[in-house]
Amino acid sequence: MAVNHDRVCRMCWQQRARLRRASGDGHLSYEAALGCGWVQLSLANMRAQERRPQREPTAPLGAPSPVVAHAHRQLTLFEPPPRTLAASDGRARDPVLAGWLEHRLNAWAGSRGWSCSTLTRYRRGLRIVLAVQDTPGGPVPASVVQELTGSGLAARLLHEFLAAHGFLEEDRPQTIEAWFTRTTAPLPEPMTGQLACWFTARLHGRNTPPRSLALSPTTLRLHVRFALPVLTRLAAANLNDLSDIPPARLREELAACRLKGNDYANTVSALRAVFTFLHTHRYAARNPAVHLRLGTHHRPLPLPADPAPLREALTSPDPVRAAVTALLVFHAPRVAEIRTLTLTDLRDLDQGRLYLPNRTILLAEPVTERLAAYLTHRHTTWPHTANPHLLLTHRSAVTTTPVSAPWLYQQYPSSSHLLRNDRMVNEAQAAADARMISELFGITYRAATRYTRPYTDAATARPGHPRPGRSP
Repeated sequence: MAVNHDRVCRMCWQQRARLRRASGDGHLSYEAALGCGWVQLSLANMRAQERRPQREPTAPLGAPSPVVAHAHRQLTLFEPPPRTLAASDGRARDPVLAGWLEHRLNAWAGSRGWSCSTLTRYRRGLRIVLAVQDTPGGPVPASVVQELTGSGLAARLLHEFLAAHGFLEEDRPQTIEAWFTRTTAPLPEPMTGQLACWFTARLHGRNTPPRSLALSPTTLRLHVRFALPVLTRLAAANLNDLSDIPPARLREELAACRLKGNDYANTVSALRAVFTFLHTHRYAARNPAVHLRLGTHHRPLPLPADPAPLREALTSPDPVRAAVTALLVFHAPRVAEIRTLTLTDLRDLDQGRLYLPNRTILLAEPVTERLAAYLTHRHTTWPHTANPHLLLTHRSAVTTTPVSAPWLYQQYPSSSHLLRNDRMVNEAQAAADARMISELFGITYRAATRYTRPYTDAATARPGHPRPGRSP
């Protein structure tokens, strides 16, 4: 008969295992189990309940299980005193969360090619924000992460890491909201509150009737800037309530500003946007701007750019400056399109193709050469980066975000609008075809006629004469 290491048979071992499970005594001996006077006979592995349950797969060593942020928030009864994050001891009040986030930060840094010194700085910043948060185990407020910068600690990449893992709570006001508060601060109440209602509804949108679509921050900034002179004059005349502005007085204050051309049209458009919203949402009984004449915007004819700075930038030893300038000069894409270009968009560079969201560009040979030179420079400088974007800097190479707009503005010699207009003017001089320009540069047919109209009108007025060429 086969026996185990305790010198007992399988039937005796199963008897003790049954009684241990039934009694809950994990230290029951064989003598006590067999002294009950009976033994249950069974065939091996015939009853599923007697089989040993399968163990759950365990996580490998050094890979903690995922942690979810707490849903509750610890409210503060009193405003805490100012704190110095640099002097924090860095002892997190939730060790499980701290261990899991630190493990994820190590993997995050390895996938983005961080150096050891960068990882060390951000690990210290992570420990500090976990030690000073009001709700241990909850999301970290973005304002706390921002305080690291004032204390001389690393914060930029930590903000991106916490947001990607769901442990960041955005509690900072938007830049446009802070700008609106500063700009409208000199205005009296209730005008400021009425403007704030309009601004908030148009910034975030409103789904309840009457509905309002969200506008871009740039459009709202222009509306406030153009309407502010007239609103300031109304406030100086003790007309502080926008719900009770006489139409004649609004026209009088608008005329006193003595605006002309596009400034007048933009001001009228801004006033109509504000007062129409207040009237539609029943903040005002009438709309005093309903009869203001908008007029037409004056669009000057685009002029060619100075070629001397362009030649200097195209032959620049800096591969970034040469590549960006070549794209703008030869194909005139928008700056936002250049900023968000990825390596996938240049997958057919050997065939001279660039893929944009709404069109495909056949690249000129000088552009292909400069893009190839920049790709060599990019691979040599950042061989281990995980950023998929084409343009990189030392700040964006350790992230997956595009380069900043101010940095890109410094890479070409002139205004991007001037270079784009110059390219479209050149194309219109060669062939005044609005449909071709619309498809080539990704603009509407109506916008393309602005560039072709001077040359089509000249050809119509002087039949038999060649179209006016570009001045040397």
